[in-house]
Amino acid sequence: MRSMGGLRRSLVGAIATAIGALVLLLLLLEDPLVQFRMRQLASDTLENALNEVERGVDAGGDPDALADSVGAERGVRIRIVDERGVLRGDTAFDGAELEADDGPMVPIESEKLTEVGDRHVLQRSMGDWTVRASMPTQLTVRARASVRELLILGGIMAALVGLFLTMALSRTLIEPASELTRVADALAQGDLTARYASDREDELGAIGRALDRMAEQLGERVEILRQEQDRMRTILDAMVEAVFVTDALGRITLTNRALDELIDEDPLGRTAREVVQSDELHAAVRAARKSEARAVDLVLERDGERRYFRAQVAPLPDGSGVVTVLHDVSRLEAADRIRRDFVANASHELRTPLTAIRGFTETLRAGAMNDAEAGGRFLDIILKHTLRLQALVADLAALSRAESPDHKLEVEPVDVQAVVVDVVRGLTTKAAQRDVQLVLQPAEADTWALANERGLDQVMVNLIDNATKYAPAGSSVHVRLGRRSDHVRVEVHNPGPGIAKEHHERIFERFYRIDEGRSRDVGGTGLGLAIVKHLTLKMGGEVGVTSTSGEGVTFWLSLPWFDRQGPERHSFPPRAKADDAEEPLHVTNV
Repeated sequence: MRSMGGLRRSLVGAIATAIGALVLLLLLLEDPLVQFRMRQLASDTLENALNEVERGVDAGGDPDALADSVGAERGVRIRIVDERGVLRGDTAFDGAELEADDGPMVPIESEKLTEVGDRHVLQRSMGDWTVRASMPTQLTVRARASVRELLILGGIMAALVGLFLTMALSRTLIEPASELTRVADALAQGDLTARYASDREDELGAIGRALDRMAEQLGERVEILRQEQDRMRTILDAMVEAVFVTDALGRITLTNRALDELIDEDPLGRTAREVVQSDELHAAVRAARKSEARAVDLVLERDGERRYFRAQVAPLPDGSGVVTVLHDVSRLEAADRIRRDFVANASHELRTPLTAIRGFTETLRAGAMNDAEAGGRFLDIILKHTLRLQALVADLAALSRAESPDHKLEVEPVDVQAVVVDVVRGLTTKAAQRDVQLVLQPAEADTWALANERGLDQVMVNLIDNATKYAPAGSSVHVRLGRRSDHVRVEVHNPGPGIAKEHHERIFERFYRIDEGRSRDVGGTGLGLAIVKHLTLKMGGEVGVTSTSGEGVTFWLSLPWFDRQGPERHSFPPRAKADDAEEPLHVTNV
């Protein structure tokens, strides 16, 4: 409002200057005004005196007496002459004085104020008489006082008019201009709701309406920008890739949710090097500032876990900064590692029986066939490795089907306990050959679940057969069934040496073995648990292991329970914890 105060002071100063100029003008006009006022007073006085003389003449009064009385009363000189020019009366002046003061009776125009010498003279004809009234032309105190009164009154009126104009202009100009300034300041500070809201039709009103339109347009554009920003924020937060933007100084100005979850501390305002400690990324960001896009590979550790990223670094179009996108390729890296391990392991698993078959075949061709006992033993070994090779190929085919996204397992209500009973019966003889007893502990509750019967059969065969292979001779493998909340759970426990916790995460990987020698001795291919995992997941279930080294091992699986008395239960079972096996199951020993 400082500018409005200056405008008000300027306006008041202009009005005061105008008033001062008016007063000065009045002072300069004082003498002409006094002269004018004097002539006006003289005209009025002389005319009144002549009127009074005329009334006396009409009444038949004595000319000389009329001149004396009217002259004394009005303060003027009255001369009355007849038609012959003979003086018939004056204002008590004798002839000598009269001639000395007024001079001779020079002819003048009647009824017109005339200056003769230093006197104002007014003449009128009254029948046979000519009456002339006169008075001095010099200024009188009365005339000057009258004029000064007029000047003072004019100055006061001018001051009052100036004050009125100041107040009026303040209301009509200063206050609206102040309101315009307030609205403009509010808009400049970001308050786009400020409005002038005036119905004035003058220039100030036009400016105010222009401000209002500008505010509305700015509000619409700001709303569009806000929506675009919200849309961009939603898109960024929906991205699985971590994204951050740095300014020209290299400090982070924008991130998305994925990066915030990746970084423990708030990254805003920090440099890329502080957030991601990688020389390769720092070099790529520096290159991007020079309009050179790059892609680098990073390895970051978080909570002891190594994660692999592919960083795409590119400059912003306006050169104001750099955008970096971190693609998490940990799964791709893990898949590539598994692929490499699978190729290496498959080659190794195939090489062993093939090498044995080739070696013993060459031995037989070299003459061992002539030795019936040795030849028979060699053929048994060849058959053993052939069967192992056949089992390996069969498991590879089964695993390939289980892993294939095109291989779908149709789920339907299945009596899990009935499937488990059939599998236990089918493997009882085989377990007895290994001096292992199978013990089934059925559930008291209903164990119907949503599953694929053939897939569930294959899973249970792999789990139970695998347990009998690793169970010590003379021991028992326990198969337990039960229902927990909305899922059916099956546990297969063998009292073997157990599995250390560091192997639990990888035990279901292809060809993963804890003890290479023992696994081959029991005839395993290293693919059974991988098949179990993929089949269980395709049926909508979960599989896991709980074990402590030296205390046996329990493999478990859970499937969504099917309520035959009500709607199907499709909810996914909660992920089991390591101590779930210790929770009580509704089972009966048989």
